[in-house]
Amino acid sequence: MLKSLGILLIFIAIAIFQIPQLAKEKMNKEIVIFSIFMVFTAVIAILKVNDVPIPNPLELIAYTLDPILNLFS
Repeated sequence: MLKSLGILLIFIAIAIFQIPQLAKEKMNKEIVIFSIFMVFTAVIAILKVNDVPIPNPLELIAYTLDPILNLFS
């Protein structure tokens, strides 16, 4: 729990330094994209710290492409 809070504080600190710079330059689309990536990355980091198994994206790709490959063989 303490590690999760630490990671969350780190990501908040990064956002506090980056978002005002983007807002000053009126980069609104970049702020939205930055925020989405930051939230996604923070969630993945917190899950990783708490030893939650994170599925491998390549396994999903292999699972979806396997029936297609079987049609051609």
